[in-house]
Formats: sequence, structure tokens, C-alpha cells
Amino acid sequence: MIVTTSLSRRGLVRAGGGLLLTGILPIDDSVSDGGRGLQGRGADRFERAEEFYRGVAAGLYRHPHDLLYQAGIVAQLGIGAYLLDLGASDDWCRQRIGLFVDKALAIANEAGLYHRDPAMLELAGLLSPYGQWRGPFAADLPAIETINTSRVSATLDGLLGTVRRRLAGVSNEGAER
Repeated sequence: MIVTTSLSRRGLVRAGGGLLLTGILPIDDSVSDGGRGLQGRGADRFERAEEFYRGVAAGLYRHPHDLLYQAGIVAQLGIGAYLLDLGASDDWCRQRIGLFVDKALAIANEAGLYHRDPAMLELAGLLSPYGQWRGPFAADLPAIETINTSRVSATLDGLLGTVRRRLAGVSNEGAER
């Protein structure tokens, strides 16, 4: 087994496979093209969002806290891809948004993403800041064992669908989602 710190599909392919977050994800021809086919500054970031999403959708987490941490990564990478595509820099996002998915979503929606799905707005509030769900202090957070994992996955899927359409140049102006 090879362990790599690269989170991009290309980095994992160059390493001949690798360990991705909580599970072993072999890299071969059967892996989805993810963000491939998209162009622009946000394409690589979107590809990483889809890679992390596949782990969430496949249930590659041990505890609901892990699910929420991974969900935060997916959302932040997806929204960040949109913001990068608009011209924001990594430094700008880091300084003004940090790990706050709700803040990132609000900024992106104001900038034209128009993803106002009530389930995503609720999830963004729960996740923010998503770093809270990782580490030794996560056990001190409110109990979340009743979280609907299918709903989290479907909500993230909807967000990534909206971002993908926007990165592909499909207008979503005025849409409720």
C-alpha cells in the first residue's frame, strides 16, 4: 500500500493509488472522472470535492462526527471551487471564510451560485466551523447519532450539482436551488 498526502486524483494516480481520508481508495480506470471536463480556476478544487464526496456517499467514516467533518470538507471544496472560478484567491478564502461553510455558502450565493436549498442551509449551519467535528474535542459536542446520513449525502450531491453546472457555464440565476 502507498500512502500519499496529495488529495488530487492526478496525485493519487501518480502515486499508484493511496489512502484517502478514512478508507483505501484504489485508483484505476474505474474511478469517476469527477471534475474532469471542467475548465477554469476551480476545476481541480471541484475534482477534490467530488473525491471526498465519494467517501461520504460510500459511508467511509466511523462516527457521525467523522461524517460531518468530511461533509464540511466536501462543501468547502465545492463552494471554494466556485469562488476560485470567480477570481477569489486561496488567501482571500482562508482569511474571510476559514472553515465556515455557512459563510462560504452565503458569499457564493451573493456572487451568483443561487443554491438556497433549505437542507443545505441547515447543514451549512451545523457544519460551521467544520473543524469542530474533528479531533479530541468532538466528543464534547452535542450528540448527533440521529443524523440522517442519506440526507447529508443527498444534500451534498445537490450542492455539487449546482456548482458543477455553474463551473460548466450553465446559468442558475434566480433558481431556488
